[in-house]
Amino acid sequence: MSISPELYQLTEKLAENNNTDIANVIINGIALLGIAEEEAKKKGYKLGIIDGDRVIKEIEIDLS
Repeated sequence: MSISPELYQLTEKLAENNNTDIANVIINGIALLGIAEEEAKKKGYKLGIIDGDRVIKEIEIDLS
């Protein structure tokens, strides 16, 4: 797999911040995309960052 230097740096930073390795960052990213596709997009739901009752950020996943 070939990725840009910027994406590699981001995965390194995410791994470091979460005390894990790059492989786990990629695996978790794929798992989250699977959830987005199966649970959210197909059922008309949206993903978001929630704090209690407040939506902090809505996330749109483009699977096209």
